[in-house]
Amino acid sequence: MSGISRRSFLTGTGLAAMGLAGAAALAGCAPEAPGKDKGDGAEGQAPAQKKEPTQTKEADVVVAGLGAAGLLAAYGAASKGAKVVAVDAASSMAGTTNTRTSAAFAVGSSLQKPAPEPLTIEEFMDYVNAGTNYQSNNKALRNVIEASGRAVDVFVQAGMPFNVDFSTSKKSDPMMVRGGCVYGVAGEERAAYFTKIVDDAGIECLFDTAVETLLYDEAGVVSGIQCVSGKEVIDVKAKAVVLATGGFLGSPEETAKHFAGAKIVNMGNMLNTGAGIRAAQEAGAQLGKCFSISMNEYGGANDKATPTYSFRPTSGTNEAMRLPVFGGILLDSEGNRFVNEGMMCEKTMFCCEPLVRESYHYAVCDEAFMKRWESEPLPAFLGDARMQGMFADVYAADIREQFDRAVDEGWAFKADSLAELAERFDLPGLESSIEEYNGYCKAGRDEQFFKDPKYLAAIEEAPFYIVESLPAGWLSLGGIKCDGRCQAVDASNKVVSGLFVAGADADLFTSPYYAAGSANGFAVGSGLIAGEAAAEAALG
Repeated sequence: MSGISRRSFLTGTGLAAMGLAGAAALAGCAPEAPGKDKGDGAEGQAPAQKKEPTQTKEADVVVAGLGAAGLLAAYGAASKGAKVVAVDAASSMAGTTNTRTSAAFAVGSSLQKPAPEPLTIEEFMDYVNAGTNYQSNNKALRNVIEASGRAVDVFVQAGMPFNVDFSTSKKSDPMMVRGGCVYGVAGEERAAYFTKIVDDAGIECLFDTAVETLLYDEAGVVSGIQCVSGKEVIDVKAKAVVLATGGFLGSPEETAKHFAGAKIVNMGNMLNTGAGIRAAQEAGAQLGKCFSISMNEYGGANDKATPTYSFRPTSGTNEAMRLPVFGGILLDSEGNRFVNEGMMCEKTMFCCEPLVRESYHYAVCDEAFMKRWESEPLPAFLGDARMQGMFADVYAADIREQFDRAVDEGWAFKADSLAELAERFDLPGLESSIEEYNGYCKAGRDEQFFKDPKYLAAIEEAPFYIVESLPAGWLSLGGIKCDGRCQAVDASNKVVSGLFVAGADADLFTSPYYAAGSANGFAVGSGLIAGEAAAEAALG
């Protein structure tokens, strides 16, 4: 397979593809390849300085990140006979993201064999493509779906339990019922199985170790990574690198860059700051085109709140945060409606795009609604069947006290008039928007966004209540463009020699996020593919 090195990208065809200004900008932020003459390729740009290593390690494959994708990449490479070193910024396996995920969507795992009508690769691929108008990287999608079942079986073979029963699964069932491999343990218990996987495979794991930059040989080809652990600077030299650092949602700056200035509350790992994506770009790899998040299905969020996001029932989070996903009116930062709120209620996890576009948004209700909220079970307000089941018999009887705490923290407000609500959060359109909305409620038809009439309830009885909210997500989805083997490619679709990407560092996902469990399923599947391909490249 032909490959592009960092040197050839900056001096040859890559320069023509990008244009001189783009190539110069890229070269200016890229690490300097050892032996590269000053001025070669991007004339006048000062080379970035690497740190002097205090340690050097050798491997066939080095994997950056030990979450869902990195764990399977390390295993995949080792299973092919490669010597593997894997690094993660977390202090132990228990601190990696995949110890807290719910389920991996998979096709063809041993868990699914009892199904009388087993889910096929074709069915799931058609489901994703039809629902997203073929936004996916189909070369990768086909292979990742096929690998997802094999990846789940790595966990099964390690003895990890799953809470699944596919014995009655049939084609008419929802897709998650047919392919969702629900993990049976979490946290430290799950981490013990992950540790067994890497130990049994002979993988050397370096924790508390953060990726700084890629290493390059004298020809400008990727030849490892430089990372930092405390005062130690460690060069891990390898013939192939897999970047699986978990995306960028832990970095407000990277989040704003990829989501047009948006603020998103991170529910996942704060260590996921985009290090892998930045390193790949420095090597000449191209960003993909689809970016999204796996959004908080439990409700809203606010960075002024403690805790900052809503979560499972009785988890200690403020119930006032759920108001934005109850199907009532939502307003943007000008006080205007911007979405069909009923769809937000019914498909919360997958309707991130309108909220990400707005960042701060506002949910309003009146005293009549508050009386219902404190006296009716939460499923009465939730449109998603899974949420209704999870919150069965759960009441927010103390919602008034919780709302008062939200007011004290500065992200909610109560007033006797709508004008006061508008003034508190500087929402000039609030009063007119609610007046128009009340008209739709009385008519029984939403003429603006055509919301299902069952969600229409006029806002008339004082006092009035408002909640300020931000979108929240489990992780970012979208990253470096790759081929069907998860090898990073440049803007001309030429592979970057020695560089592979997986999970949230790779361009695998659609925008918006579409299928429940697919973030984890795509991560483990792409990790396995990337690791196996990296080993094959390293070992010849």
